[in-house]
Amino acid sequence: MHERDRGCSAEPRGDGTRRRPDADGSADATAGLPAAADGDRPVAVTLLLGTEVLRRGVASLLEQLPHVTLTGSAPGPGAPEPPPGAAEVVIVSLPEWRRLADDGNAEHRPPPVVVLIGDDIRARDLSFPSAPPCDGVVSLAEATVAVLDDTLRRAVRGEFPLPGRLARELVAGGGRPGRRREGRPVSFTERETETLGLLIEGYSNKQIAKALGISAHGVKRLVGAILLKLDAPNRTTAAVMAMDQRLV
Repeated sequence: MHERDRGCSAEPRGDGTRRRPDADGSADATAGLPAAADGDRPVAVTLLLGTEVLRRGVASLLEQLPHVTLTGSAPGPGAPEPPPGAAEVVIVSLPEWRRLADDGNAEHRPPPVVVLIGDDIRARDLSFPSAPPCDGVVSLAEATVAVLDDTLRRAVRGEFPLPGRLARELVAGGGRPGRRREGRPVSFTERETETLGLLIEGYSNKQIAKALGISAHGVKRLVGAILLKLDAPNRTTAAVMAMDQRLV
């Protein structure tokens, strides 16, 4: 849920082939994963992870995804160029993520999709005012080939994937300023209600604009009004609050 869209299904490969077990008889780790469809957008991933063990572990999982290309472990001029048309994603651990706001690189192209990985990530980390961009979170303890594949697809398409624990923490609020005060009624215009419903479904601003037949600038104003009325720091929290409080 942030400023991106939804959906992570994929069609089987056109040739209908399936990988065989390895020579030792072990099953392919990608068995059961949605194969990259012909129209799937390639993904170029940069890893900003604090330890070599973590980098190698995550890289070994990503290397099993046919639509993913690893482009290095640091952004900037020295990093390999992503494949043409690829969505750029940074997978980053919490300490390195906190330093992303000071990164002045890549001004010549759109900012990458940012996915946090770790088990020490709390709701307060995502909602403080100066937090760097974040488009999804994956639990390190739950990180498998299938989970990373699903997380990348959803983050690139605009949905904001979250571990269940973190989503529940956002709902509970934990005393954060972004939590709407109980008893304060919130009312939305018809357009705001439509927009909030699409936010909950994981639509990006561009998709909302297309669905409602309005400009992207108009969508930004609607989203801003929703955040203000809910006293929410970001669209992720707004969508979770709306679902929890059954506002739509």
